[in-house]
Amino acid sequence: MEFSGNNSIIRTNRVEAIANSVKNFYTNIKITEDEKKATRSGLRPVSPDGLPYIGKPSEYENLTITTGHSMMGWSLGPITGKLVSQLISGKKPSVNLDPFKPERFK
Repeated sequence: MEFSGNNSIIRTNRVEAIANSVKNFYTNIKITEDEKKATRSGLRPVSPDGLPYIGKPSEYENLTITTGHSMMGWSLGPITGKLVSQLISGKKPSVNLDPFKPERFK
């Protein structure tokens, strides 16, 4: 993860470092030059305070927002799914969602 603004710059030295580190964990995998040249980037959704947005915006009763998990999406996915299921079924969330309100920066 790199904080360098909204862009799609590929830093070849970082691609090389990642490709080389693969050898330490997966000895039977070889990343070819063509594969490295085909590298693409993707923007990670990150909020200004680093916390994800989880909840319902006041304007839309039928919308639930869950985004901004940064590089923690896989780790936070299970609890976020549980919270969303509680929200859409009308149950009280098992975690206080005030710090995660989608409208907290309005």
